[in-house]
Amino acid sequence: MVLRVLRVVTGVLLGVSGALMYAASGQRWGGACPWVGGVDDTLCALRQDHLYDFLAPTLPWEPVGAAAQLAGWSLLVLALASVPLPWALLGRRPGIASAVALLCAVLAIGAVGIAIVRSGLTGSVVEPVGADVTLFVWALVPPVLLVRFAVASRGWPLGAAVTLILATPLVASFSYAIGPFDAQPWWEAVSGLLTATAGLCLLGAAAFSGRSVTPERRVVHASAALAGGEHDLG
Repeated sequence: MVLRVLRVVTGVLLGVSGALMYAASGQRWGGACPWVGGVDDTLCALRQDHLYDFLAPTLPWEPVGAAAQLAGWSLLVLALASVPLPWALLGRRPGIASAVALLCAVLAIGAVGIAIVRSGLTGSVVEPVGADVTLFVWALVPPVLLVRFAVASRGWPLGAAVTLILATPLVASFSYAIGPFDAQPWWEAVSGLLTATAGLCLLGAAAFSGRSVTPERRVVHASAALAGGEHDLG
């Protein structure tokens, strides 16, 4: 019961984080670039410039609408969802090494999220606490940790772990975030959809995953059946 509640809470938080990131992407690309085609249009080509990046903004930077604020809040919700994530994926608490890495990841995601929100509110780039070290941890530790969790996961939780890996900025920067000029239109929305999909996978795990039948339970069930048979013969 506790595991189901954890999965529901984590799944909902991931869904909220993904929705916020999708909305942030809409602030940048909406009205400038269609989902399919049109990347060579003048306004769309202009908006692909890294000048408008908000994950994370670097100098020089030009904010677009509330993209940065929405993206920052998305990361803050993701940091909150990451706290119970190992339990939701594995059904048990993480080991010491994974717990330390998780703590670093949560703090880095939260710090970057706060910096992005502040950047959006002030209209100028605000570096996170820890500067480059924090950005390094934010970019590298979560995907490595998620790969570790994916290896130990099965079923719905495995789907959640894989989609979260695909949603990370590290994977995006080598794949679907690469555009014909600089950034691929709507790539942040793709990341948000992947994050929300991970949330749906955890909700699926909470709804449909039954209790696993361990060898010990098989022995108990077999013993009970044998005892019942002997009683009937008697």
